[in-house]
Amino acid sequence: MKKDIDNNFIRFGSTTLSEFIVIDVIGDDGKVNEFLQGQLTSDINSLDEKESQLSSICDHKGYVVADFIVSKLNNQIKIIINKNLSEIFIKELEPYAKFFDVRFKNTSDVVVGNLIKKNDSNSLCSFEQIDIGINIENKDFFKADEITQLEWNAANKLAGNLFLKPDEVKKYRPIEINYDNLRVSFEKGCYRGQEIVARMHYLGLTRRKFCTFITNIEFIEIQEIKIVGEIIVIDSKKIFNGIIKKDSEQDVENNSQVIKIL
Repeated sequence: MKKDIDNNFIRFGSTTLSEFIVIDVIGDDGKVNEFLQGQLTSDINSLDEKESQLSSICDHKGYVVADFIVSKLNNQIKIIINKNLSEIFIKELEPYAKFFDVRFKNTSDVVVGNLIKKNDSNSLCSFEQIDIGINIENKDFFKADEITQLEWNAANKLAGNLFLKPDEVKKYRPIEINYDNLRVSFEKGCYRGQEIVARMHYLGLTRRKFCTFITNIEFIEIQEIKIVGEIIVIDSKKIFNGIIKKDSEQDVENNSQVIKIL
């Protein structure tokens, strides 16, 4: 652990992620895979034992309804999702799940976030020399945190990996918030909203750009940046994701309080 990166923003280590819960997807293995493959933006068929992948679900118009992490552990598919989005996720999918005899079960599993040296075979995403990953442990798991949840969240921000807040549900399509790069498979079959998501991706139908911003602590929100997700304050700086118009990027870079745009 303990290797400082980018002016002490990030350290290697692990932390318990109390904001996440784990939901088991219960049913016949084949039916579970068939059901999820027709709903998730990621390719569930590419998920091997003890692996995890970023994913999401969209509505018929291609707007993101919920984002989460999918894991396979002991041949059981598990959904790792923010507590505040879990009811939205289940409510959205239950009407379709019943046709596959699939149901959802909340567990008492513990989610652990990891920041480790790059080239881990099961990372969710990466930033510079850091791989970002997760583990699922049983309810009796305990280990003293080596890093803080804030550091894990900041690493995700720097990697361009957004987690939506409840009030951002159905406000963005994947291409607007970097999900087309991190959470969408364009080789798999259909899912809700797939045609719109694919068309926008391949045609580049956006004049806006999703970025990560590092600013001074004194930075005040400006109209050129539409902030998405939470603002993290760490090391006397602010880190956040946001959307800007491509033709206003230079003006934002020239803002005296903006340190870096990724």
